[in-house]
Amino acid sequence: MMMIVVIGITLCLPSAGILLIENAGQISKNIEHEAEISIFLEKNISKDQVDFINLNLKKNSLIKKIHFEPKLIAWEKLQSKLDIGVNASVSTNPLPDAFFISLNTLDEIKIKKLINKLDGIDGIENIIVDGNWIKKLRIALSLGKLSVIFLAVLLIIVLLVVIGNTIRLQTLTYRDEIEVSKLIGATNAFIQRPFMYTGILYGLGGGIITISILKLSVFGLNTALVKLVSIFGTDIVFKDLSPKYYLYIVVLAMLIGLISSYISARNSIKRLKIYK
Repeated sequence: MMMIVVIGITLCLPSAGILLIENAGQISKNIEHEAEISIFLEKNISKDQVDFINLNLKKNSLIKKIHFEPKLIAWEKLQSKLDIGVNASVSTNPLPDAFFISLNTLDEIKIKKLINKLDGIDGIENIIVDGNWIKKLRIALSLGKLSVIFLAVLLIIVLLVVIGNTIRLQTLTYRDEIEVSKLIGATNAFIQRPFMYTGILYGLGGGIITISILKLSVFGLNTALVKLVSIFGTDIVFKDLSPKYYLYIVVLAMLIGLISSYISARNSIKRLKIYK
């Protein structure tokens, strides 16, 4: 039972990392981060062309919000911000009309396709994507995944050593039985088979404990988040892992138990000297 608990808790650490990464995208959306695109129009563009661009933007399903800012209003805002008498040095308004749009997607491929489509419309001079925070989020998630993988590899090595050492001690405990089995003609493969079954059972029990801990963690987090709904102003639900992830956890735990027990039992049984 102690070995099963050790396996369950050890595998829970990288599994919890996967759970957090899977929920990172949903949590980031609920904090109202949006991809924004600034569209600057040509200076001598006609009103009809502006209306045409506005109509095209409204028809696009990727666009969530549209804000049009005429060059006169932008010019007034610039003068008020600078507050240094711009009219004294600049005789004409250098600013263009502009559309500022917010998207309902963070998919880089979809955003590129949208930019290419908008770039082909007459009257649009320049398009700027404000996606720095998206890149930072993507880099953070990538680093998180690499960290989880690195941690998982280290913990798997630890489990292989721990389970292998436990199986080795078991072979020493049953040394007399093993010697008797060899004397009556049992092969090494036949003798080590029960130890391999033991390793598989260790992994199965550990995988079940890992799943139980994750399920309880998700339930506890969602219970706590319900109390914070009034603070965030939106529903935040911590999503559970899909069933395939739990299947992977159990299979991985059983494989770890099988491999470590096979190697340890095979080497230990071979080293036992039988005196006839």
